[in-house]
Amino acid sequence: MGMKDRLEQMKQRAQEAGKMVVDVGVDAAREKRDAAVGLAKSKVDATTGYAVAKRDGAVNFASDAKTAFKEGDLEELLRRLPLPASPVQEEWQWSLGKLITSGSKPPMGTGMLLGLLDNFGTIDIGPEEVGFDGSTAKWPKVKAIRTRSLDGIIQKLSTDSFSESIENLLPLVPGRGWVAEKATSAIFTIWAMVADLAIRDPEAGRRQVVCEIEYKGWIRTKEAETGFFTGPVMALLPGLDQVFREEAARRGVLVEEAEQTAIETAENRVAWLREKHAAIAAKREEARKQIEY
Repeated sequence: MGMKDRLEQMKQRAQEAGKMVVDVGVDAAREKRDAAVGLAKSKVDATTGYAVAKRDGAVNFASDAKTAFKEGDLEELLRRLPLPASPVQEEWQWSLGKLITSGSKPPMGTGMLLGLLDNFGTIDIGPEEVGFDGSTAKWPKVKAIRTRSLDGIIQKLSTDSFSESIENLLPLVPGRGWVAEKATSAIFTIWAMVADLAIRDPEAGRRQVVCEIEYKGWIRTKEAETGFFTGPVMALLPGLDQVFREEAARRGVLVEEAEQTAIETAENRVAWLREKHAAIAAKREEARKQIEY
């Protein structure tokens, strides 16, 4: 083979080698691009899936709520309520206003009245704030979280001035009767559920439920405390109570347990519970008469 032929052969091999490098580079770039596209798509799919799941959960709960209200089954409604994930990653709120509007569309002009219910019927927890009944605190400001026994919650319910509160809270404007009737019915139904739980389960009286948040205010220490709606709801939703406890533990916030109610015997406790249940029933009748008036 002559010199000219060898040079031509070397030139051809160099061209083929160069083409191979280019092809490899193109393939690598294509694979990298496809991987990036796939990763982006997977993130979009994951986000979309979460959004769809959240939307479907809300739609399903709304449907369940409507059925539960129609059948008078608030226990089933609470069982299906979507609770916040642990650790808490987004703001979560549930309220008396949301409860009574879950099963039916509120009349026109009742938005302001429903908003007033948040002053004694709201549970808030999120990555930034936590609180009850319209009083919220930034997590770094929270000094302690305290619990109350189930029997302690019932004791508070039997002495709470609920009927006076609902009468004074809602102004005499159109829609007041609808809001007051719905709120009263829902609250007393939940109270009955708590009393029934306490009577049916002898050990229930020892259960501790998160009911108070102590936090630093501008000048003095403040407390966000559960009321006649939020206390019973916390007792009926042990999963939500657990979320509060786990979030507090992650943030190094002390959870202080309440003292146990000292009732000598099971018989005495049942008699005590029935007495409190009768007091609650009397308050329900009083509230019903005030609404009718």
